[in-house]
Amino acid sequence: MTTVTVLDQFARDIASVIPQIDTTAEHRRWQPGIGAFDEKVQIERILEHLEQQSTHYADTRTEVRYPNSDQRCDIILDRDGVQIPIEAKLLRFYRDNGDLEPAAYSTVYSLFSNSLVADAQKLAASEFETSRGLLGLYYEPADEVPSSMDAPKLAEKVTRDVDYWYDLTLTTQTIAEFTDLRHPVHQQGAVITWELTE
Repeated sequence: MTTVTVLDQFARDIASVIPQIDTTAEHRRWQPGIGAFDEKVQIERILEHLEQQSTHYADTRTEVRYPNSDQRCDIILDRDGVQIPIEAKLLRFYRDNGDLEPAAYSTVYSLFSNSLVADAQKLAASEFETSRGLLGLYYEPADEVPSSMDAPKLAEKVTRDVDYWYDLTLTTQTIAEFTDLRHPVHQQGAVITWELTE
């Protein structure tokens, strides 16, 4: 398998399990549904479901130390001999009550924080001797979403920003959509994977 096929299948498999997880996701503080949970909990639940459904994800690891620093990589995907370090981000621009979340933009685009764009640079500077990837878990309401915030435009802007700021080649591999979630705001979305090449 190649990095491209592994990242593509990973996105599609995640998109298939998110609605399953959503049916039983209950939060103590927020409204029901997986979209209300934080990034770490979502990744844990998603990987747990994937491991239960397929032996392809049995060797997946999380919070793995970078070879050249004390930083931790969110996911090391190991599939048929292909190992891919992946940094993941929750791409959620709305709060539980439907208000816009201003801090979400820095989570994606900031150069000065632990953002998706900055994660591309972090991966490029790492000493992982493999291809690298980014993963975005994007949520939106079923209606009233500004067209500038949809998954394809977000994916494209991330690739342009990574190229502009860091002169790195980031390619969107897959945008796998999911729908019919229970949360009244985080009702649908997409799993986005990118491949980072030198």
